[in-house]
Amino acid sequence: MEFSWWLVPLAGFAGWCIGYEKIRHAITGKRNSRQSTDLSSLLPGHDDRVERDSELEALLQQYSVDDTSFDIYRTLGDAFRRRGEYSRAIGVHEHLLATGKLAATQRRKAILELSRDYAGAGLLDRVEALLVPLVDEDPNEREASAHLLRLYEKQQDWQSAIDLASANQSIPQEDRDELIAQYCCEIAALRELEDNLEESEQWLKRAIKTEPSCSRALLMLGRQSIELKDFKAALSYFSEIEIHHPELAPEIAESVFYALQQSGDSDAMQQHIDYIRDRQNSYSVIKLARDAISRLEGDKNASEFFIEQIARRPSLKGLRDWAERELETTKPRDKEKVAAMVEMLRHVVEEKPVYRCDRCGYRCKQIQWRCPGCENWNSVKVIIGAEGE
Repeated sequence: MEFSWWLVPLAGFAGWCIGYEKIRHAITGKRNSRQSTDLSSLLPGHDDRVERDSELEALLQQYSVDDTSFDIYRTLGDAFRRRGEYSRAIGVHEHLLATGKLAATQRRKAILELSRDYAGAGLLDRVEALLVPLVDEDPNEREASAHLLRLYEKQQDWQSAIDLASANQSIPQEDRDELIAQYCCEIAALRELEDNLEESEQWLKRAIKTEPSCSRALLMLGRQSIELKDFKAALSYFSEIEIHHPELAPEIAESVFYALQQSGDSDAMQQHIDYIRDRQNSYSVIKLARDAISRLEGDKNASEFFIEQIARRPSLKGLRDWAERELETTKPRDKEKVAAMVEMLRHVVEEKPVYRCDRCGYRCKQIQWRCPGCENWNSVKVIIGAEGE
């Protein structure tokens, strides 16, 4: 492994801070023995799967660890980790823990840093072995618990995540309920893939008991109710979504109209259309309502509704639909020009994302309950406006 020689002056500066009398302090065989013992106590069954940097280890052994040098070592390890040199970062932080001279708070900090190194290197079993004792020692320790929750999420160990979140009182109640509800939904989704709808429903209802307005649980329960042909129950769940999460109207619009149509209740369908007429709607709702009005009231009323709604909330999707309809009645000599415009609009609309994370800006075409970009829950929202719904 190529060694970065810019670290030599940094190490020299560290030695100057520590004190001249401690510079070039050789580590004895007894010290090496203590390192092995310390790591074994932290990581039972510890085996060395990280490539060691002999030059770095030789450099570190020239300096002792005390209150003055602790932060310098952490800075050095952090610099390695940011560069993606995880084995060197691990070497620095293991060296810190091997000294046996750290105060309790310093030791916790060093263990957290080492857990980050292991996570970067993909050694997730080591991360868990380091963090679980820290959390057991203090369940409300926010930083260790947050790292352990992230680990359980990566491993999709949702039951452990539920247990940890439930025990951690340092997380605000609202945030904790939201997390637990999402974890319940993850388990429900797995049971659904296994065609175990009964158990899936139980987990979804547990999610709603934890967070009554959990949109994901309500959406999944609504769609499961449609599969079971319980359209009344489905509409009840979708109604809750419209009350608590109106921004998700485009996501449930197709399911709502399908449930209304399959229920055979024409009065309920008409009431829903009247409700839509009195408000400003997203494109998906407008399009589906137009089709329903066409069946109930005729094409003329449907066309008037569509034009009126698109005028209230202009969008590229609405303009595309309008242009496609105009193409049908365009004079032959102008048809080629209008067709070119329609094709351009289709291409633009197809390329546009439908959802965007309001934390990191990540964009996608399908709803994500946990943002792939910043890994926050419930931060991906429907794009509303001219380029979206």
